[in-house]
Amino acid sequence: MTHTHIHQDSGQIFARYQAHLTFDIDWAPDVSINEIRRIINPAGIKATFFITHKSDILKDLVNDGHELGIHPNFLPSSSYGDTPEKAVDFLLNIVPQARALRTHALVQSSPLLQKIFSTFPQLRYDFSVFMYDFPFIGQFNWQFEGTQFKRLNYNWEDDAAFYHDGFKWECPYFPGKLNIYDFHPIHIHLNSKDGDPYNALKRSINTPLSKISKEQIAGFINPDFGAQTFLEVMTQSDVSFLDLEGLLCVSEL
Repeated sequence: MTHTHIHQDSGQIFARYQAHLTFDIDWAPDVSINEIRRIINPAGIKATFFITHKSDILKDLVNDGHELGIHPNFLPSSSYGDTPEKAVDFLLNIVPQARALRTHALVQSSPLLQKIFSTFPQLRYDFSVFMYDFPFIGQFNWQFEGTQFKRLNYNWEDDAAFYHDGFKWECPYFPGKLNIYDFHPIHIHLNSKDGDPYNALKRSINTPLSKISKEQIAGFINPDFGAQTFLEVMTQSDVSFLDLEGLLCVSEL
């Protein structure tokens, strides 16, 4: 399997690549989400943000033209409630327009998905299939016990690239011709290339992550190449960025 690693100054054209950017908010503070807006908005990129909590910045994301999905936590430690339905209902009360989800920690099973998509029919797309470095993105029909929806796999994630030996954060990277990337706002803000900055930050605070300030984060930012570098280089390349509607059009099989 051959993948493309090309330095930004190589002079090669990236137009043959297409990409959709997604972000799992994961309770990140607004200052970290604004770091993403600072990078992608000037480039005219329309991304999908999978939300985890209520925040004033969600209105800004909608006004920017981005898509809001939900990122429900179905783990036993979830603060959303003791059932998957309560978790989804909690988030849909924040973003009732959401039509896509990605489960936190990619928790999934056929009975779970059937329950969620039959109870909340406004949800139509699932992005919980992660296939790192896989060269093909597709939109697949899922049907089970009378429930159906679309599933889309994605093929790159920042915290998975932490374990990709030799990953070049300063270069564009395309697993395939069509790609779906997943970033986490806190890793963008920290410019993480591994888990060390985030783990150090967590040890230093005694408040929820969503409440921390820009000043608290500043001391843990990686000065080398990392996730923020990679996002900036990708937005400056000649890849064709798709909004969700465009992705749905080109990924349909």
